[in-house]
Amino acid sequence: MPNISVRHLDQRTALSRITIIAQCDIDVGQELVVTYVNPEMRVRERRQALAAWGFGVCQCGRCIEEEQEMDLKGTEDELGDLERELKVGLGIM
Repeated sequence: MPNISVRHLDQRTALSRITIIAQCDIDVGQELVVTYVNPEMRVRERRQALAAWGFGVCQCGRCIEEEQEMDLKGTEDELGDLERELKVGLGIM
């Protein structure tokens, strides 16, 4: 979960300034976390979106926790999503 957001103040130049806005109280020494994708997406969707931008597999606490929950649940819905993803990846429609 991001604890900061980034605002671009002047996008007309390559040297534009940005403002960092805290989304919650941040303790001294706490890591600043920004999201590059919609944080409301499910873990697989977020990771796919990041992969499209050339990022590796996100290993933030939230993604790892959701991945573990997904592994434990093993619901039919999640299995159906996986099956659809595999079919698309293999070109099977």
